[in-house]
Amino acid sequence: MSMNPRTLVARGICVLLASAPLSAFGGEFFHKTFSAKAYSGSRERQYQVFVPSAYSGQAVPLVMVLHGCKQTEQNMINETRFKELAERENFIVVYPFITSYDGTRSPNCWGFWFAQHIHEGAGEVEDLYGIAREVEAQFAIDPQRRYVTGLSSGAGMSVALAVARSEYFAAAGAEAGLPYAETSSSVGFVCANPGTFQATSAAVEAMRKEQKNAADRRVIPIMTIHSRNDCTVNAKASEIIRDAWLRRYGLSEAAVATLDCSQEGVACTQKKYGSARRSVVETVFYDGARGDFLGNGSHYWVGDNAGEFANPNGPSAAQLFWEFFKSHSFSENQAPTVAIAAASASGTSITISGTARDVDGSIARVEVQLAGRNPVPPILATGTATWSATFSGVPDNSVYVPTAHAIDDKGATANATGSPIQVGTPPPNQLPSISIESASADGTCITLAGAASDSDGSVASAEAKLGDRGFQAASLSGGRFRYQECGLPAGVYSTQARATDNLGAQRTVSGASVKVSGIETSSATWLEHMNANRIRTYGAPCQPGFGACDLGFQSIFLTHSFNPFPLHRLPSSDNWYADPGNIRSAPVERASTPGAVAPHSAAARAPSAASSAR
Repeated sequence: MSMNPRTLVARGICVLLASAPLSAFGGEFFHKTFSAKAYSGSRERQYQVFVPSAYSGQAVPLVMVLHGCKQTEQNMINETRFKELAERENFIVVYPFITSYDGTRSPNCWGFWFAQHIHEGAGEVEDLYGIAREVEAQFAIDPQRRYVTGLSSGAGMSVALAVARSEYFAAAGAEAGLPYAETSSSVGFVCANPGTFQATSAAVEAMRKEQKNAADRRVIPIMTIHSRNDCTVNAKASEIIRDAWLRRYGLSEAAVATLDCSQEGVACTQKKYGSARRSVVETVFYDGARGDFLGNGSHYWVGDNAGEFANPNGPSAAQLFWEFFKSHSFSENQAPTVAIAAASASGTSITISGTARDVDGSIARVEVQLAGRNPVPPILATGTATWSATFSGVPDNSVYVPTAHAIDDKGATANATGSPIQVGTPPPNQLPSISIESASADGTCITLAGAASDSDGSVASAEAKLGDRGFQAASLSGGRFRYQECGLPAGVYSTQARATDNLGAQRTVSGASVKVSGIETSSATWLEHMNANRIRTYGAPCQPGFGACDLGFQSIFLTHSFNPFPLHRLPSSDNWYADPGNIRSAPVERASTPGAVAPHSAAARAPSAASSAR
């Protein structure tokens, strides 16, 4: 039986690893082979592992680096600086090679746009997860510090791994990547075509569907790096990744920090979202090389080594990703706990006492404040594990709500709110105010937003209700609330919002009704629709032939020529219609002709990372 040289090397290395001590393999590369598994879409894949010279069997971080289209793992080894960083910082790097693939696509593209490859338990996502587990079985890997990143289609697959395997990876990175469950029409190839992207709500909904189990719903941090002049994958892709992550996990759209990451004359801006203590999303947009009308622009790995798919000018992508990974272990520092045990008033003095605890450190300090019509600023409590605070000379005839704020030695915080305390004879509590300023539908998502305030205290919580679905917690910040729910069945939904103040008083208001069609719409040119497999070969009961489900290609082209036009479908179907009215009247949801593909389909070209990271 003949065997290619890579397989021979891989098998030889496996024998060596089984017979020699781990300490003998510092600062070296090992070629290995992942065997195809029984689940759908699995294939034999080759990969390389870099082990730093300082490794001696202790648990170290793991970073998986994925190549783009027309590349191999060797490009990522040569053109990024992960092996240099790994040698300096003592972590293991694994470089998978796609090796082989199904479907029509450019050479060596990871299939971020194929449904069979982006879900847990099957295809390329599961094979990559399996490769990481194989490395972990051979070397000691810190379970708190497993990371994945990549370029172009590899970045798209990194995003897919972050969504499908958030219970395994601590954080993810994407350079010139694509949103989760994006279509191939998002790849423009040339500066003249920016590509066509699905709505952010579609990415959010796809993430929700994939993360259906409690263990999958962990908030996984992500960093995106993208050139503002990228013509192969427009920078809008990273903007959608950012927005989808923020919406999926209910985070504020306002950045908590903005940094200048410019290097070597290349302008660069880094923004952080989440909290000042631990970001969840970080974006890096830089001014890469400009392309001409047909050129590919700056679609490459930036700031590390020179190469066919890399440009050394600008901020180091490897360094940015590694710094992000270092600050994002799987588990955050455990927050402390704080409790108010007693609160009493004597004249115009109020005394609050309680306890605080930190299981993985110590309490640095406890601050206490009084909210109400006449709020009292926070003061430092005496003691930490057991603490007390006394407020003297507070305004009379008022109701106060005590709040304790504990800070641990790593900066993590916890709050506790006590029962209202009455001083003198206060006037009646005023109800809070809340208003629905906008109520809109996007696909199967409804979003409510508005204002909430309390004239004699503070708003403790805001909630929203759609139809008869019950009140659900809304995000509340700076007197504003926002609520979004996706995956809603078609129908008309009444809207309500409710505010509760810190004394328990509530006010409920109604807003405009919102209609969810349950129909997804995508606008693009006929070529982009074809590339995304929305126009293809259909069989009965759809319109036979090549086109949309209800209209042939000739009619589509004569009507729209090269201009963009919408196609429509139910989210649960892969059948696209030119007339949304035909969707409900279709007798049966048809299955397309097995194996049918649009003639001359360019769908697989999508992940092409240009001749500069194609």
